[in-house]
Amino acid sequence: MAIKRFRSARYWHNTFVMLWGVPFIVLPGIIVTATSGNFILLWCLLSLCAMGSVMALVRDGKKSFIYELDDDRLTIVQGVFRKEFAMADIADATLLDRAAAREYLREQVDGYGSGGDRGALAASFQRFCSVDVGFVSYTLGLGRILIDRLPDAKYDLVLLRSREEGAFVLSPVHAQSFVEVLNRRKLR
Repeated sequence: MAIKRFRSARYWHNTFVMLWGVPFIVLPGIIVTATSGNFILLWCLLSLCAMGSVMALVRDGKKSFIYELDDDRLTIVQGVFRKEFAMADIADATLLDRAAAREYLREQVDGYGSGGDRGALAASFQRFCSVDVGFVSYTLGLGRILIDRLPDAKYDLVLLRSREEGAFVLSPVHAQSFVEVLNRRKLR
């Protein structure tokens, strides 16, 4: 049977939230500058907006993958990097949203060692995902709440459990089709 290829999803939600927030952050600085003639607050707010926009771009512009499903294996490609999983090694694949992915990761991390070990586990869980799951928040959770409520944030991730590698999350563009094809090929 032919190889099915799925691109990883790229959402710019953090960047959009930041860009929508910039006018509300800068406007008070413009008002204070116009009334007092003091530019310090305006420069500080513009610097804050610039740093926030760069951080949002970095988080959203993460790596991209190609997920290839063949009859007997799943191959994850990122540039020259290739990781192959035999279909017999894959226990299951399920759809989930970002909130469920965060909760699953928290459950896995709770029984794990110190902070550095927890960070390594979180990075391992998200190593094949190009979508920001939102495990770390720079906006005190406000951006995460907005992003989780977007219609395209529902069930856009795939939790893949491997017998050898453990569990990790994938982010194909068409997650439902990916899970259907993977489960059909696993049954063969």
